[in-house]
Amino acid sequence: MITHAAAAISAMLLIPGSGSLVATDVIRAGDQVTLSNADPGDSIDAGDEAVMGREARRTIYAGQEITLDNTRAMRLVKRNQIVTVKYISGPLEISTTGRAMGEAAADEPVSVLNLQTRQMVQGIVQESGWVLVQ
Repeated sequence: MITHAAAAISAMLLIPGSGSLVATDVIRAGDQVTLSNADPGDSIDAGDEAVMGREARRTIYAGQEITLDNTRAMRLVKRNQIVTVKYISGPLEISTTGRAMGEAAADEPVSVLNLQTRQMVQGIVQESGWVLVQ
């Protein structure tokens, strides 16, 4: 029979890079995780690389572990931000401006208020920050 301590140790061994990325400074919610505010320890593994460049979901204090759970993809679009909205169908491309009704990272959906027609549209945020509407 496996004891609770042995189960906890074996669970820690199954998590690659567990506890290896630690905040060296306070990282506020919305701030980006970089090498200047995080210490990867002896070496950077795949788990650490996945966390680098993401933004903190909540404040992470110095000495705390930085994980995928307490970070998220960087938000390219913020609530109330004016964004370019594009409708593309074959060679036809229509561009206008809109106001984002929420936050979203690349390849995530966001609602946008078209400023010319005052209609709500749904679109997908693109890598460069504009919104594709279909």
